[in-house]
Amino acid sequence: MNDTPNPGVPMLTWADAATIAQRYRLGPVASLTGPTATGMQGAVWRLRTSDGDYAVKVPLRPQDEGEMRANAAFTRAAIDVGVLAPAALRTTAGDLLTDLAAGRPADAPTQVRVYAWVDLDDADLGIDPGAVGRVLGLVHRVGAPTTEAVDPWYTETVGERAWAALARAASDGGAPFAADLTAVTASVSDLEDLVRPPSGLRICHRDLWADNVRTTPGGRLCVIDWDNAGPADPAGELAMVLTEFATDAAGRVDPGRARRLLDAYADAGGPARLREPGDFSMVVCVLGHILELHVRSWLRGEERNRSEAGVAEFLDRRVTRSTIEGLLAV
Repeated sequence: MNDTPNPGVPMLTWADAATIAQRYRLGPVASLTGPTATGMQGAVWRLRTSDGDYAVKVPLRPQDEGEMRANAAFTRAAIDVGVLAPAALRTTAGDLLTDLAAGRPADAPTQVRVYAWVDLDDADLGIDPGAVGRVLGLVHRVGAPTTEAVDPWYTETVGERAWAALARAASDGGAPFAADLTAVTASVSDLEDLVRPPSGLRICHRDLWADNVRTTPGGRLCVIDWDNAGPADPAGELAMVLTEFATDAAGRVDPGRARRLLDAYADAGGPARLREPGDFSMVVCVLGHILELHVRSWLRGEERNRSEAGVAEFLDRRVTRSTIEGLLAV
């Protein structure tokens, strides 16, 4: 699934590149290109120096050094058990984040993080489900149990009244997807009745859509964008990954892909098992919030082509009770 609408692409200059290279001890700058990718978490640039290539990420929202250190430790634990992921670099002061605030507008993103560069293929929903299941199993195996509070993004629904209001606003605003959105609001709010509180919390990646689970030219699977890592029900993340990689373009379950993913997950030591519709709570909540953000972005007139495409993808591949029943049957 596509992530949320991008509120703006942070830009970097050659002077920024020189500052970053100095603070992270990367050697003299040879080139700076980008953004090479943009998404929910920020924009990524490719920095080439005499020492090699690096990914420079500019977060769209301020990040906390302590939280990023916890996420980097989680990523490192996954790397140590065989997950391919870009390693985070530290500044000469030992920090993951550095600030480029000098001379920038007050509301402009100014923080950056630097990672080892990994060449990646385009996002592909058809990648080997066994490889996806294995990686998820390893990630869940190293994710520590936790009692931290879970962000409402993963646990709370949009709600029947909000869906009805969104459908009316889309219709009143002449949105091209208004009729389709109105047609599904009842079934979407009905699906939210399945949502239950999470249990068995562990530190999880929480953003394992196809955009963040990519193959490399050499054929390995690489997991990127660990910035959202935090407490979640691993069963919920397993359900989310299944809906992404084991359904077709119309949202129908592919039993063979689902079985290969689940078997590989269990073989890799993944602790979660899917037993009831409530195990799909996380995917219902997250997809609902993503759709809501795309609709609201369109209504505000922000990047309407991107927002319209996001709504269309949700409506084409949306999770239904039939999807959940099919995956539970597997």
